[in-house]
Amino acid sequence: MKTNRAAIRYAKALILESIEKDNLELMYSDMQIVLNTFSENENLQSLAESRIIKNSVKLSSLNLIFKDLSKLSISLINVLSENNRLALLEVISFKFIELYKEHKGIQSALVTTAVPLNEEMKSHVLEVISKLTNKKTILNNKIDNSLVGGFVLRLGDIEYN
Repeated sequence: MKTNRAAIRYAKALILESIEKDNLELMYSDMQIVLNTFSENENLQSLAESRIIKNSVKLSSLNLIFKDLSKLSISLINVLSENNRLALLEVISFKFIELYKEHKGIQSALVTTAVPLNEEMKSHVLEVISKLTNKKTILNNKIDNSLVGGFVLRLGDIEYN
């Protein structure tokens, strides 16, 4: 996913606004919905990026798709439409989630293994990561059948084999 300075600025403004209005958790939930919707439907990103489709059509489509989101999320979509920046919505939601996790002291870790980790192994890996970083960690397990044994742990920019 490409990053964009404008998307980062929108995400920072959105997180500050949601903290100020005391609805950070609601916005986090909304941004997860937006990100998941975009990742599950690549035509949606094509719609948002299209230079042929009028902004009014994009806006009405996005308002219909995301009609159950909070008022702040809907106003974000409206502001993006006014500024001809609807193509940034997916990146803004991704950056918002990153900023939220940073604000809460949460980090994500990816463990790639040949077979799925059981709950005991997951808790052991989380315990080791917590000792290394002193942060709450969300662990994702990716299966890669090409691995002969062992695991690959990716924690931010650091990778452990």
